[in-house]
Amino acid sequence: MHCKIFIRTFPSTEECDLFESILQTRWPDLIKTVPGVTFNAYRNKQAPNISTVVWEFPDAEAQAKIEQLIDDNIQRFTQTLSPKTMSFSGDRTIHLES
Repeated sequence: MHCKIFIRTFPSTEECDLFESILQTRWPDLIKTVPGVTFNAYRNKQAPNISTVVWEFPDAEAQAKIEQLIDDNIQRFTQTLSPKTMSFSGDRTIHLES
C-alpha cells in the first residue's frame, strides 16, 4: 500500500473552505478513473485553516495517475490560494486493526 499525505496551511479558514469545496466538487468523478484509490480529508477545529489529505494507493502506478490528475485539475487552485504545503509519500510498514 502506498500513501501520500498533503498538509496545506491556508492564509484563512475561508480559503481552506473554498479549497475543500473544490475537492468535493472535482474528486468524486476524477477518483473513479483510478480503481482502488482512497481519499480522506481531515480538519482540526483548533486550526480550521489547515487541511490534511491522505491518499492511499494500491500501487505506484495508481499513485502516478492520481498525481497527474492533481497536476492537471487541482494544482492551479493551490497556486491561486497560495497555501503553505507539506507532503509525504511512502509505503505502509505497519497496519493494525481492532
